[in-house]
Amino acid sequence: MSTADQLLEQMYSWIDQREQCAEKLKKLARELESLREKCNAGEIVGSSVAVAGSACLITAGVATLLTGGLALPLLGIAGGVCSVAGVGISVVTKITEYFLSSDTMEDAKKIEGKSNKTTENIQKLFMQLKTETQGKSSFADPNDLDREVMKEILKSMARRSGLQHCFILNMLKTRHGFFDAGPGDAGFIRNFSNKLMITLGSILSFFTLSASGNLFKLIFVKGGQQLGKEVSKLGLKTVLKGGAMAAGGVIGLAFELPEAIDQWKELISDNHVTEASQSLRDTAEDLMKICRTLRKQLDEIQQTFRDFEELKCCIENSDRSSEQKENFIKIVKKYCDNQDILRWLNEVYDTELFFKLVDLFYLLKQELDKKKKKTDREEIDIIFVAHGSIEEPLMSASSLLPLSTIEDVVLYSPWNCAIDSCSAYGIATGNLEPEQRVFLCTNNKCPIPHDGHRPTKLPHCWNSMKNAGAWMIPNILVSPLRKPEDKAWKGFMFLQGTYGEPGRNRVVIPYMLPRVFGYSMTIPLYVVTLALSLVLFIFPFKATFHLAACLGRSSPTTLSEQGESLNQQYSCTIDDTAMTCPEGMFYEHPELYRALRAVFDQ
Repeated sequence: MSTADQLLEQMYSWIDQREQCAEKLKKLARELESLREKCNAGEIVGSSVAVAGSACLITAGVATLLTGGLALPLLGIAGGVCSVAGVGISVVTKITEYFLSSDTMEDAKKIEGKSNKTTENIQKLFMQLKTETQGKSSFADPNDLDREVMKEILKSMARRSGLQHCFILNMLKTRHGFFDAGPGDAGFIRNFSNKLMITLGSILSFFTLSASGNLFKLIFVKGGQQLGKEVSKLGLKTVLKGGAMAAGGVIGLAFELPEAIDQWKELISDNHVTEASQSLRDTAEDLMKICRTLRKQLDEIQQTFRDFEELKCCIENSDRSSEQKENFIKIVKKYCDNQDILRWLNEVYDTELFFKLVDLFYLLKQELDKKKKKTDREEIDIIFVAHGSIEEPLMSASSLLPLSTIEDVVLYSPWNCAIDSCSAYGIATGNLEPEQRVFLCTNNKCPIPHDGHRPTKLPHCWNSMKNAGAWMIPNILVSPLRKPEDKAWKGFMFLQGTYGEPGRNRVVIPYMLPRVFGYSMTIPLYVVTLALSLVLFIFPFKATFHLAACLGRSSPTTLSEQGESLNQQYSCTIDDTAMTCPEGMFYEHPELYRALRAVFDQ
């Protein structure tokens, strides 16, 4: 059993022990109430008086002891000296003697000792896991060490869930795992990644474990805050000693039995047995609530693994049932907070078209697997060739980056601008440079000369949606190039261009899905990137998505008042403008050029 497995096992054991404590508290409450009833009926004689008093005393003592530091406020406990005929000994003495020697207290001490030992084991195993991880690969950045330690714990949780061979384990082994995004990032998998880290951080912080790097210290703090919010919802009726459980954990809070005994002796003179038994029940219930909260957080992580295993199975199986499709969409919505995507999924999403896109990109994954030996890389450039247009309403540029598996979405022409086959070819091969852009008029009746169609603002770079971030952009719609029976495209085109890192795949994907009867083939670009991102995430690749499509307005009235805003975001042209480049520059892939001419130069 690995160190991470042992660590996780000890955490579950700690929860089990606390649940056992809660059951004992409930049992003591019942015993106390029974003794109170007998005492009220005058049935207690001789040594039974001592038993009655001691049971009341245990109410205050065990409630604190069994929770390992979850102390109660001082309680008024029945005890004192009872005036019962035939009893001439000090009830206080008998109570104390019984308290120290009763079977219940002995059981409590054993549980407490076992729990303290478990606490020590958790601390030692966590430090041992850090040492072992550092030894496997020396990490200069403490955040990298924290990241690998948390990965090891998550892998242990996946194995504990029975997912020994699930893709989650493979994802955690790659450098493109769940932890590429920081806590401030947004998006589908970024949200999932953050949620996973923060939930795990809350569990670790509860056990007073700490991170080394600043990033994961922040995650642990956020996790502690999350745990604090969850605990506050429970409506606890007792007070946690120290009042800082969420921030610093509760295991390390000490319990001094001699001091507690002194307090109990002082409380014996008060007669509040009913309140004591109720407080005992409240403490037991609060303890169970805390245990359930911890279990819930552990279960949430394991459920996340199961969710994405279900996504993988659905992606791999093109013969999906209606129920499988419905569950797939539910899982996507569960981890997505992008309002544009959610609105589409909730109101207008086209099931058949969406899963046709998923099948298209899964086919791409299979093709990449075939070429893996030649280009053993996880990063790819995907050039998506389609007819395109822009329309209102405006949306956040980050909507095009729903998952961290798409590193960037790059647009090439200014807004309200078409492209021709030369530009599309340059985009596809990666050979087109910003200084090579040429702008011309596409309307023979337009009185404005070609030079007048060059935008006044033209950044010396392409339009990166990653850099655009929160900027508002038009909704980009893409539609198929031609009918499926057109033979201009034979399938994916894998290019070995000069752009990017050596050996990096460039894959040209034409948007040519088989037409689905009764469904429109026009779809928002953010839906395309969502489908692609899911497939890339399940079978880990990372991609830069390049769009080779026109970005002209869908109608003369569309975005008529947004020109200045679009100019500020990147650049915007006047109507009837197209972007091209000097012809004859590109001869590496003549078949691709012919296909693009058939698509764009009609």
